Amino acid sequence: MILSRRTLLAGLAVSGTGLPAFAQAAPEPQMVPIELVEDTLALPSAVRLGHRHGDVIMIEYFDYNCPWCRKSASDLPALLKAEPDLTYVLVNFAVLGIPSVTATKAALAYLQVYGPERYLPLHLALFRLTGAVDGERALKEIGRLGGDLKRVEEIANTDRTAQWMTDAFKIGDSLGFIATPSFLIATEAYVGGMSLAQKREAIARARG
Repeated sequence: MILSRRTLLAGLAVSGTGLPAFAQAAPEPQMVPIELVEDTLALPSAVRLGHRHGDVIMIEYFDYNCPWCRKSASDLPALLKAEPDLTYVLVNFAVLGIPSVTATKAALAYLQVYGPERYLPLHLALFRLTGAVDGERALKEIGRLGGDLKRVEEIANTDRTAQWMTDAFKIGDSLGFIATPSFLIATEAYVGGMSLAQKREAIARARG
């Protein structure tokens, strides 16, 4: 997977650990083409959680080494409980260097082997780790969850997995996502961290 220097450097700057967990104000929404939202939902790597056919779809582009994404993940169970009619979609967007790329390869391989129904426990487990999260640490968590490490590692290194990552990166780049997390709600994009309350406000606005 080849990352654009612009996106990688911007992502490193905005997602750095020296920044506060969340800004006081939610990021300003920007309108995006509906085609790019549809392209995101069509990604085979997109993981749907919550309501199967929700009245609102919220999409998160994330990186396993992003501290703001860690906070977003910790809020996710509460969000899904509070918003039972929400469809929440996770998109792996490995822009923060080689450790993120290798962790994402392992995570996407797990997704291919075990399906979206078993993905959330891995997602939350990886964000509970402290320090850099790479492929080796991701595989350790997969093993702890009972995954077949040999099979997962084989699939992690396939062209299919690499293509899944490339496809997500291209769409995220087209959306102007220069940082993680970035969100899509309806045809509005939010670049930057959002608290649980800010997410719920954006969801309510999408419902009109």
